[in-house]
Amino acid sequence: MTANRQLLPFMLASALLLAGLTGCWSRAGGNGTSGPAPATVTQTVGTLTGQVVTTITSTDAANLITATPPPSTSEPAPVDGTCPYLADAVVADINGQRTGTTQLIDVAPHPICVFYRSDGGFMASVRIIQADTPQAAVAAVDAHVPIEGSDPASQPPGWTGGSMVTDTGSVYAVSKGTIAIVAESNQQQSIKGRQLVITTVGNLGL
Repeated sequence: MTANRQLLPFMLASALLLAGLTGCWSRAGGNGTSGPAPATVTQTVGTLTGQVVTTITSTDAANLITATPPPSTSEPAPVDGTCPYLADAVVADINGQRTGTTQLIDVAPHPICVFYRSDGGFMASVRIIQADTPQAAVAAVDAHVPIEGSDPASQPPGWTGGSMVTDTGSVYAVSKGTIAIVAESNQQQSIKGRQLVITTVGNLGL
């Protein structure tokens, strides 16, 4: 990861407790059938650092779906460059600071872009994650912004996830289909990450 995050660990509830939960917010969403819509419950357990993260989505208390984020893979060393989907000037305008060096980490489907301030300090980053399934994309979002410690997010339209303020800034993460996007900023305002994601989605046509 390009910056440290402080994530709260969460204990996985038992199946009996899940069966009793109703009306909880879920990033995965659900399609109703005849009669009352079933309750949807999403929980995250573990920490991103330890890569022990499991998201459980239940549209039926007796039928649990478990998904985990895409596994960590080795990443090449960052190199100086120009972000192909976010111009330095745009990031400077969004974050309200002058940009210095921009570094790229060459991963699929698009490089991770890390932006630094003119004084060399971390400014912002954007990571695009390709998951195998929509559930895994949701789990990737939950790994960065656990539901119980974040606010729901629904921008840009069609994308869902969450945002949270940390001791060192803020994180905004959303998913759509099998793609998840995580934006971090050194500013403790989630609107910064939201604008970074909206601009990224528009520029890449996602």
